[in-house]
Amino acid sequence: MLHREEYKKDSKIIEEGNIGNSMFIILSGSVRVTKYGQDKQEILISNMHEGSYFGELSLVDNLPRSANVLANQDSMLLSLGKYAFEKLLNENKDFAVTFYKNCMMETMSRIRETASNLTLSQNVLFQKSTRLDLIDADLIHAAKIQDYFLNTNLLKNDQPLIEGVKQSYIYKPYLEVGGDFLNIAKISEDKLGIIIADVMGHGISGALATGVMKSGFTLFVKEYGARPVNLMTHMNSHFYEIFSTLYATGYYAMIDMGNKKIRMTKAGHHHPLFWKDSDQKLAVLESPGPGLGIIADAKFDEIVLDINKGDKLLFYTDGIIEQKNEDAEMYSQERLECIFKEKILEEENNILQVIIGDLTDFCGCNEYDDDISLLLFEF
Repeated sequence: MLHREEYKKDSKIIEEGNIGNSMFIILSGSVRVTKYGQDKQEILISNMHEGSYFGELSLVDNLPRSANVLANQDSMLLSLGKYAFEKLLNENKDFAVTFYKNCMMETMSRIRETASNLTLSQNVLFQKSTRLDLIDADLIHAAKIQDYFLNTNLLKNDQPLIEGVKQSYIYKPYLEVGGDFLNIAKISEDKLGIIIADVMGHGISGALATGVMKSGFTLFVKEYGARPVNLMTHMNSHFYEIFSTLYATGYYAMIDMGNKKIRMTKAGHHHPLFWKDSDQKLAVLESPGPGLGIIADAKFDEIVLDINKGDKLLFYTDGIIEQKNEDAEMYSQERLECIFKEKILEEENNILQVIIGDLTDFCGCNEYDDDISLLLFEF
């Protein structure tokens, strides 16, 4: 009644969803049992070896196969067809009773094993869920701490920090916390220090590094805030000494309303967008400067800009310009420049909110692949 069948490595013995009419016993070799997941990807359920059998339910029902079975290597199997099996049962009642008794015992054994595995899995999931709840709680606390790092009390201030300058910002971390850093410090009654940075990576590791940025900025802004090159040099040394494999891009600007000037220093970061109202266009900014933490004795340059009423200065991190839509197209700096200019000409009062709205429309969602930071100063 049993037929020997040879199967080559990776050949399919049973196809999930097909109606079966044979059971199999493994004489030599081994097989793997899989199920289809999303996109028809096969998920491994188990491996079976010599002496194991499978497909027995197809002898007593007409339901589709519940899994795939494939040969792990060249294997020899015995197959028992449904017609031959039914003939045997009809001709031998004692055998039929024994078979169905054993079939029932095997089925109950498998049900108990499945129930036991399910209970174990539920306990494991409960433990993991509890840990995830604790992690979520920690992240909420971490987000509050990072608010302190970012000095959000000053950033959220509706009143100008110095006369003649209106500030606004948007900070959207990839997780509850992120690797973007922005901070603002009032140096004097007419001077404001601004820093924006993007630490390599995002999430928790990036957020921890922003604490280093915060400590450095707090240490150096009081003494060097009015001298951007000096401040950036000390920030670079601070970052370099603490991290050996981590770096950041950054930009520091000192707004001096007493002299109507902005003095800025770049550290591997994108130049801000500077709108000159008198020219009705964006100024072209050029200046070298390596990222923070890459070179111990890095050299930085300074840009000096004249500011007048109507000018605008927009700092941003690359999270916004590198966001992609479903066609894998990036939002791009060109698009950011275009909407920034367009909304200025339209005399839009909430430019940053409009930019984020445009980004959401472009991506088709409001969940982003990286941290997003925008910091705008209007004169």
